Amino acid sequence: MMSGAIGNLLEMYDYMIWGLFSVFLSKAFLPPGSKLSDMFFLFLLTYILRPLSGFVGGMFADQIGRKSVLTLSIIFMGMCTALVGILPSYNQIGVISVLLLLFIRLVQVFSAGSEYISSVSLLIESSEKNKKGYFGSWAAFGVNAGMLIASLTGALVLYLIDIHVLPSWGWRLAFGLAFITTLFGVWIRRSIPESQEFISAHARSEQRSFSNIFFNTMGLLKRQWFESCVVFSLVLIGIATTVMMFVYAPIHLVTVNVFSSTQALCINSCSLAVVTVLIPVMGSLSDLYGRVRVIATAIIGLLLCVMPYFTCLTSGLFNQVLLFHCVMAVPCAAIFAVIPVFITEIFPLSLRCSIVNLIYSIAACLGGGITPIIALKLGERHDSSPGYILMVFGTMSLIGLALFTRKNAQKQNHLLLVE
Repeated sequence: MMSGAIGNLLEMYDYMIWGLFSVFLSKAFLPPGSKLSDMFFLFLLTYILRPLSGFVGGMFADQIGRKSVLTLSIIFMGMCTALVGILPSYNQIGVISVLLLLFIRLVQVFSAGSEYISSVSLLIESSEKNKKGYFGSWAAFGVNAGMLIASLTGALVLYLIDIHVLPSWGWRLAFGLAFITTLFGVWIRRSIPESQEFISAHARSEQRSFSNIFFNTMGLLKRQWFESCVVFSLVLIGIATTVMMFVYAPIHLVTVNVFSSTQALCINSCSLAVVTVLIPVMGSLSDLYGRVRVIATAIIGLLLCVMPYFTCLTSGLFNQVLLFHCVMAVPCAAIFAVIPVFITEIFPLSLRCSIVNLIYSIAACLGGGITPIIALKLGERHDSSPGYILMVFGTMSLIGLALFTRKNAQKQNHLLLVE
């Protein structure tokens, strides 16, 4: 359980550090006069690869096992992040720096495509039936702990740069640290046993071909198109919440409000600490009260608070923003902990990673790639309007969840009548 969480922690550190240091990446590797939105557009280009990488990685996870895919993933992600720490700037090599950064990001996004859902599958397939929510939530615990460490690292590095302990290029150290975390992460991942349910299921049958998994996945996607749409909407709100709360919000505090980058990352870190601590609690609550009930309550809470939250981000004082950011961490923890478990349980074990990774990656491409750009553009026009992004995605997910619950209730009633 903990070894799986630590693997996610190290991998999310590698991924998160790109967003937190996007301002520095823009200044170092893009042509003079480029805007921050140009860097997010570069990220969007790489996100287009995410559906393909998620699907391919998911099929391998269903064919050869979750553990092998997770080990390869952490190697490529860590090495790509570490390379940015030594990549020459635009002033040194010109447009080649842009192309190299784009290539490194493409490799990283491809390797990360199947990471999260495969780790959730590994955890829930190795746990007791009545504790799958709790055990599955540890993948989210690792992800958010990685975000927290990345945020704390960013805050420390920026503070040391501000007081001139580190030179102006000191932000590169946060990327170089990924080399050490990768070595540790590979050791952790190699020590994890394969999923018990996966071993049991494949012990009774021959290993399937790649093409067989592909066509079976396409058939399942066609048969369960409604469930796939519900999963898509839930992933979209989860990804968008992560981006808006913990990547875009610190930028909003600096560009719209009067906070320094160090203050913004300190607030971010406090909120992430609350999220991380609450995630296993929310996973346990979903085992007691049901996944749907916990998810719906969390999304409703998020929708009620999101517009006042962005108003506070725009004009609030440090203590006010810190308090509100920590309050928002409560529904965020429930969303991050329970949605991955819920969407993974919907589909059969034999094709679980393939189909969920495909849907997850398409939603991540939209939620993670387009959301920051839209938020930046909306923030330029009206200080609180980025909050409408979460309002739209949250409403979509609630409607989908309600229809899913109704359909399942009708199915159960039908089965009772047949009996």
